[in-house]
Amino acid sequence: MKIKHYIALAALTMPLATSAQSTVIDFETTETQGASLGVFDTWEDSPFRKGKLEGNVKVINNPYKVVDDITNDGNISEKVLAFQRSRFGSNTFGVRVGLPTPIKLTPKVQYVHVKMYTPKTGHIMLFALGSRDDRPEQSKDVVQVEANCISSVKAEKWCDAVFAISSAPGVSIHSLLIAPDVQSTHDLDEDYAVYIDDIEINSSSMPNIQYGVYPLNFDKSEQSGRTGSRYTQGITLKTADGNQTIAVAQKTNKLMYQDLLASSIKAKAGESATASIDYIGGWMHAYVYLDKNNDGKFDLTLNEDGTPGAESDIMSYSVYQGKNSAGNAASGNNKNLPAFNIPSNLTPGFYRLRYKIDWDNIDAGGNAGDAQGNNSIKSNGGVIVDTRLNVHGEKVNISRGLSSEGTNGEMTKLDGSKFEKHEIEFGKPYTVKFKPADNFKLGKFTIRHGYNVEGKDSLINETPQYTDVVIPAYMAKDNTYTIPAEYVDGDIVITPTFVSVDNSETTEKYALNFEKDLKINRSDSQRKFGYLAFSTASNNTKQKINAVDPDLIYLDGTSKKIYVKSGEAITTDIYYNDGKAPYMHAYLYVDLDGDGKFDLSVNADGTPAFNGEMLSYTYANGKNSKGQNVGYNDQSADQWGATNSMPQFSLPAGLPTGAYRGRLKIDWDCTDPAGRYGSKYDSNFIDNNGGHIVDFVFNVVDEYPKVKLDVQTTDGSIVGAGNTGLPEYIMEGQDINVKAVGLDENYTTTGITVRHGKNLNGEQTVNGEKQWEEYTAEVTDGSCTIPGDKVNGDVRLTAVFKNNGSSPYNLVFADEFNTEDGSQPNSHFWTRSSRENPTWKRFCAQTVAGQEKTGWIEDGKLVLKCVKNTFDDELDGNKNKQTMISGAIESSDKVTFTYGKVEGRVKNIGHSGNFPAFWMMPNKATYGGWPYSGEIDIWEQIDAANTTYHTIHTKWANSTKDGSECMNKGNDPQKSGTSTAALDEYHTYGLEWTEDILKWFVDGKQVFSYARKTDLTGDNATAQWPYNKPFYLILNQSVGNGGWAANPDVNFEYETKFDWVRVYQKEGGDIATGINHAQANSDVDIYAYPGKVRIVSAKAAHVSIVDMQGRTVFAQTVQGNENVYLPSGVYVANGKKVLVP
Repeated sequence: MKIKHYIALAALTMPLATSAQSTVIDFETTETQGASLGVFDTWEDSPFRKGKLEGNVKVINNPYKVVDDITNDGNISEKVLAFQRSRFGSNTFGVRVGLPTPIKLTPKVQYVHVKMYTPKTGHIMLFALGSRDDRPEQSKDVVQVEANCISSVKAEKWCDAVFAISSAPGVSIHSLLIAPDVQSTHDLDEDYAVYIDDIEINSSSMPNIQYGVYPLNFDKSEQSGRTGSRYTQGITLKTADGNQTIAVAQKTNKLMYQDLLASSIKAKAGESATASIDYIGGWMHAYVYLDKNNDGKFDLTLNEDGTPGAESDIMSYSVYQGKNSAGNAASGNNKNLPAFNIPSNLTPGFYRLRYKIDWDNIDAGGNAGDAQGNNSIKSNGGVIVDTRLNVHGEKVNISRGLSSEGTNGEMTKLDGSKFEKHEIEFGKPYTVKFKPADNFKLGKFTIRHGYNVEGKDSLINETPQYTDVVIPAYMAKDNTYTIPAEYVDGDIVITPTFVSVDNSETTEKYALNFEKDLKINRSDSQRKFGYLAFSTASNNTKQKINAVDPDLIYLDGTSKKIYVKSGEAITTDIYYNDGKAPYMHAYLYVDLDGDGKFDLSVNADGTPAFNGEMLSYTYANGKNSKGQNVGYNDQSADQWGATNSMPQFSLPAGLPTGAYRGRLKIDWDCTDPAGRYGSKYDSNFIDNNGGHIVDFVFNVVDEYPKVKLDVQTTDGSIVGAGNTGLPEYIMEGQDINVKAVGLDENYTTTGITVRHGKNLNGEQTVNGEKQWEEYTAEVTDGSCTIPGDKVNGDVRLTAVFKNNGSSPYNLVFADEFNTEDGSQPNSHFWTRSSRENPTWKRFCAQTVAGQEKTGWIEDGKLVLKCVKNTFDDELDGNKNKQTMISGAIESSDKVTFTYGKVEGRVKNIGHSGNFPAFWMMPNKATYGGWPYSGEIDIWEQIDAANTTYHTIHTKWANSTKDGSECMNKGNDPQKSGTSTAALDEYHTYGLEWTEDILKWFVDGKQVFSYARKTDLTGDNATAQWPYNKPFYLILNQSVGNGGWAANPDVNFEYETKFDWVRVYQKEGGDIATGINHAQANSDVDIYAYPGKVRIVSAKAAHVSIVDMQGRTVFAQTVQGNENVYLPSGVYVANGKKVLVP
């Protein structure tokens, strides 16, 4: 309204009869109009103070007697106080209301509520006038408190202006001055009327009038005032249903209000609950509200002790006026929310649940702060998060709804029995069956789940009560569908729709508009198709379909298995032979319902409809499948290059496992899956444009089919392409690209033997059934590809590297860890490390039981673990029970050597606190204790990072924190290098050690080196290079202590697998101290028995056994007796033929 109400002039002051003391002044009667009414100006030279002007104030009939339709808020009082805001008063000019009884102020905050109706918004203030009790002569008109309005007051509607007042003890307030606009009056060219009603003083800051449901004291689109440093990451409620957390994306969207009503948290009536807020930032407080009446607002009442009142909707708060919701003293940076009870009288349903981060304010709409916004929820970087509390019982009702198309079919229980309304368990999946009538089929069905499911309105005061989910028929495999547990969150109504079957339909399945032998009708090579590949969010292996004849428009790739999971993001990669993107559009279709055709339905925004089968496309009608606006021919936006702009897509979550026909089409502005060709098109034919159609099959699986990849080598290793690692398990049917890496450039191989199938260690044929196949894959320039059709079961890759005569290195020690599963490392070469104080040793297992739990041989690998300790006799240095025990072995005093080349094949699982290592220490402290005699870390990796560390420790390089004589010259030369190695893959880590240099290798690639400084003499020389004495090997899985690696997760099982460890040395003068006499040419006796070979050697000797296909089946240093279990056949052991019967 723009009408201005003026009031006839009245006397400056209208004395009223004295009434009993009351905190409410409502102007309805003379007894409730206050002690006096008038105007006042704090400006001493005001014409109203000098007597030149009188004020205009009067009790009148309420001119705006209105109520909000939604919340019933407003003002229906008969009488209100009208006041003329004069342009001749100062900015602090206002209406003055005398209090019937003076108010005694204290340090405890009280709140003055004043209903106001003003034609304009402004900075509203309250001035509390009174005197100090210790100054009886003081005027009662002295301003004792100035308070800004802390609530939102809008123009032209009744609002509740709220002011916080407090002071030191000994102050009495006799009257209240309400100044409706304390901005400068210089621009005020005319007076206006303000209306006041219902002055109330209490302990609540919550406005008595709130418009709309669950009002906020800011706009929902407002961003936080502290977006960089303060934000909320999640809200949690712990109930009998568990710790339930909902993520909050405030760091990204920066909004003060977070609408998470699509999510919910479960609880039962009467149970205890504990809330928490994951908030990053400074000093703040936390609050939780529950609208127990579902009336669209949060009622706030507190008892004298600070606990919430019986009818209060504030359930828990960490700090408010020096207390928390448990009534205990609380202050400072405190977001700890006391536990509370879900009211036992709540009926099942969804209730509005609000979390708030704010400062010392229980207003559910957020602290409005003062007029400048100081200390507001915005300026402090707070947040309000709305979600739903699902108050549930043990059971829910499930029933069938009736489709507008009629019945045309039945719905039954899983066992085929009649389906009637009945109860099922809350939160548990439930299976139903559909039985179409003759000549009908299931078209779709709707699941309505939640509460009030038979009502028309899904909202109660904007809080969703139920959700309708439309499910396409293809989600019901064999007309059977299991309702997911997340849908059983309340009552359920299932409404099936059965549609008639057109038995006369004769359309060709997966039709094409051209013959399959149609070729590209253009000469440029840019349109020659290379391959199509798919990768998914949890499997980045590219599953490829290669072009057989790139000149053909149509490619049948249906024989290739493409594995995907329902609901998981799928990335499409289209490659052309020259790697360039053709100026074309791309479309991808999946026949989800198996009817032999592709449904092209899309929503108005261009995204696929619920039953649509064109799941990804780059251009159609100005949109792509993400609903983004794209240009028809916008090369600069790169929205239409088919090879790199296909939007990600996913198959519907919950899609039944099985095979689904797919089609990729590269065409020009044409959604027709059959291709732009033929009489219904006049130009831009698919052959002229160099387009393609590729048919394929998506195999939807619950878990990706993995097969085991076993690698066996001598004098080298097989690594991933590009000198990367290899996983222990790979995707079935996918190419394996590998690289053969010899010990050095003089060790080479021309082929890799590939055995694939099952039971790879057994006979090739069992009962007439072939178990595995075998062939030799050619190695070219060190690289080799095993095609996907050979990856049809477990795969073993075997490579024997031969020295061309130029390499000076020969194998002198090896442990392939090929003993029986469950056995312990060979005690001839290894000793269990002792428990001592260094981080890596502090948990080393010392008992037999502990050592067996933290280290053993399995499947030809040494498995080392660090796990939670369950043994009472595994003790620390203070004789207390260890929290964890770890596995570590070392070759001290058994296998020691000076100079040579060391390699190990290792796989590690990453996790916070992870700290494994493959390293070397001096056998004797020739130059002093650690680190003076040196340390060589061949490989270390910490936590869940892919970074590997390759380091030396010496007196020269380390700092004085490691020893008082250390010289802190770690950069002269650099003492440590890093590389990258993906976790959970096998990598080959190597070290070459000569008299003058240390070189580190990862998967055959040199990554770091450390050289001896030749300009040093005496003690400095050995301080920098103590690497001229025998060292031994250490293999361990430890955990960090919060320093370098993080503190361990006691409940996690840390694990490292060592496939093999090998040591090579040069012949001749480089050897300062030889290895512990493990020699390949030692006298060895070999005996053949049924199913095994027995090796006997008095001295440590290297024994290698190779089968007739050239595969190494055993390579290890043996001392004493060793049984090697082998299938029957002919083998070569250390150059001698052996027949195993």
